[in-house]
Order: sequence, then structure tokens, then C-alpha cells
Amino acid sequence: MKTEETNQNQEAIYSSNKNYVNNAPFMMMRIDTASLIKKINLFLSSQQITYKFNEKTQNWEEKIQTLGLPLASPEGIMRICNIVEMRINHHVAQGNFDKEHYWDFIARARKEITETIVKKCYDWRILDSNLNMIIDEISALIEAYLTRPIENKERDSYGQQFQSKENTVLQQPRSFAQNFGGGFRQ
Repeated sequence: MKTEETNQNQEAIYSSNKNYVNNAPFMMMRIDTASLIKKINLFLSSQQITYKFNEKTQNWEEKIQTLGLPLASPEGIMRICNIVEMRINHHVAQGNFDKEHYWDFIARARKEITETIVKKCYDWRILDSNLNMIIDEISALIEAYLTRPIENKERDSYGQQFQSKENTVLQQPRSFAQNFGGGFRQ
């Protein structure tokens, strides 16, 4: 009897977590870096997203508005976004850095990004006066984003989500009759 209850609880936990993971937009939101790369692309292109209500369709429409000259050529923008994406992506977001490894990674990333952008600045039509701003803004974004996997905190937060879901299932056992008849809770 005890084994049967344990098996039922484990099955409930498995089913609950399986559905939670398979239908969990929050998981994608936490590890998806596409919006960050898009923001860098907009920054380098000197663009911003605006929203306008369309009276005919009764929907909000996204429009991209250019606010000045791009900070780099189209090739430069694409290459810089690729470089950043190699350092911040869903694999890295789920990684595990200790603090020393994190700072080593950040220092190495900043050095490599700086060297690449400085070497290619004329090919990518980046003005000398914009070099530091581009490097500093991109480095700050990478540094902030990569604090998430320090000491496995990102995965721990996933575990807390699942633990919360598991506790709910385990703490509220109900008999078959209670599920259908609105039985009494104990």
C-alpha cells in the first residue's frame, strides 16, 4: 500500500514536471538570448522599436525607427552580434562558473572583443570616437548576463521551480473520492 502511494506520488511529480517543462515559456525566456542580440543589433544600427496602433486592424504594430547613423556597417553589426552570441547563449546560461572562473571568462571575453573590434573597426566602418562606447556597452551586457550561472544559481532557480511544484503535489494527497466528490480535506 505504501509502495503504491509512493509510486502514485512519483508519477504525479513526473507528469507535473514533464508538462511544466514542455509548456514552460519562462524556461525559454530565461535562457533565450535572441532579445539581447536583437537589442545589440538595434543599438549598433542606431534604431529603436516603437509601437503604433493600427486603426484598421485594431492591433498594435511594431515599427523600427532609425535615429541616426549606424555605429557600424551591416557586416560589422552582424559580426559583432555573432561574437556576442558566442559568449552569451542558452548553453552558457545553464553553465556553472565559480567566481574566479567567471572573472577569467569576462576578462578574456573583453580582451577578445576589444581586439577584434579595434582590428576590424575600419573594415566595419566604426568611428574611432565610437570604439570605447561599443566595447564598453557590449562588455557590460555580457558581464551582467553571465552573472546568472555563477555558482550554478541559474540551475538552482530551476530546481526551486520544480521543488515548489513537487511540494505542492506531495503535500496535498487526496483520495479518489475527494477528487470527484469535493470530499473533506484533512
